Amino acid sequence: MFLGNDMITIENGRLKIDGHDAVELAEKFGTPLYVMSETQIKRNYEKYVDAFKIYEKETGKEFIVAYAYKANANLAVTKLLSKLGCGADVVSGGELYIAKLSGVPSNKIVFNGNCKTKEEIIMGIETNIRAFNVDSISELILINETAKEMGEVANVAFRINPNVDPKTHPKISTGLKKNKFGLDVESGIAMKAIKMALEMENVNVVGVHCHIGSQLTDISPFVEETRKVMDFVVELKKEGIEIEDVNLGGGLGVPYYKDKEIPTQYDLADAIINTMLEYQDKVEMPNLILEPGRSLVATAGVLLGKVHHIKETPVAKWIMIDAGMNDMMRPAIYEAYHEITPCVIRDGEKEKVNIAGGLCESSDVMGKDRELTPIEVGDVVAILDVGAYGISMANNYNARGRPRMVLTNEKGVYLIRERETYADLIAKDIVPPHLL
Repeated sequence: MFLGNDMITIENGRLKIDGHDAVELAEKFGTPLYVMSETQIKRNYEKYVDAFKIYEKETGKEFIVAYAYKANANLAVTKLLSKLGCGADVVSGGELYIAKLSGVPSNKIVFNGNCKTKEEIIMGIETNIRAFNVDSISELILINETAKEMGEVANVAFRINPNVDPKTHPKISTGLKKNKFGLDVESGIAMKAIKMALEMENVNVVGVHCHIGSQLTDISPFVEETRKVMDFVVELKKEGIEIEDVNLGGGLGVPYYKDKEIPTQYDLADAIINTMLEYQDKVEMPNLILEPGRSLVATAGVLLGKVHHIKETPVAKWIMIDAGMNDMMRPAIYEAYHEITPCVIRDGEKEKVNIAGGLCESSDVMGKDRELTPIEVGDVVAILDVGAYGISMANNYNARGRPRMVLTNEKGVYLIRERETYADLIAKDIVPPHLL
């Protein structure tokens, strides 16, 4: 019924997550409530490993999944993925801290981002991460200088900008010339940066990195990206430069629209591997790294909200729930679509409704013109596919605490994040003496 959500079922008119009744979860833990399915995360990860195992078989090289922590850095989620053998793609000192707490091996951690601070670079060098994905020449210089001060050598890969249209939302496109990320290939800046690094004493060049965007539902941009990256690897070889790793980033989309089939991990693997193998006679095959985030955790997440009020205006019927844009920003900032369903499916004709949160913002709307079965005050509704960029983008707007989160599997339900209290909201505020 819900494409991509293996753990969600409807039994006797009630929505269940890993076999647990959603309404009962809402009653026990309160709303708004994030529910993450351990079962679904495992399945999503295992599909990547299974799909790309042929690369290791064909080339004898390593394949690494480095989970993009920006999607959802809850410690239970990151520990689960680490236990499964997953690496980490981090973009801050905080995410690196969580990766270390999660037990991710240092040689499976890559550090992305276009504005790394000296403190973060020190932390990465001390951790002996697999690579900093260098985003600019000034960053390269800072990494080298910092490593020299520490008496260490830092591993670096170079994020190139291939000027590939990812055919996705403009705000999550990262691989076009106009985007802020990466070193331009066509102008020669990327080659210049790598040659500079080879002259430096405190960096070790290990690879090339690329990431063109998020929520890609077309395979062709991945093929174009892979080809441009491998063409650059060939150019590097002509200059006598051999690299160990090719990191193609993440970006595989998920089926937010349940009536639309989208590419799978297996489709992605076929496209990338077949393209890379075209270069077997030109260069030695590198280790392959991918940085999926959304496609590992999005479909594992459900946000439950309780209906507190229903009102009708001359133009719409509004369902007011206690889950708002502070809990899940995507509809407000990206106009993103998420499937919404009542957790109790009643008999009766479907009606067109709008589902909104309670914040003082007109953009605090989770779904417009949704045709749903009858809903009453006190019901619970489920917003699907919120495991990525849900809790990680949550905030305290309107002085609201961020929600609880639970993890489910077939054996039980586990609290993995406590709800923030009013005291939490002001815990870091300081009142100067003259105002006391």
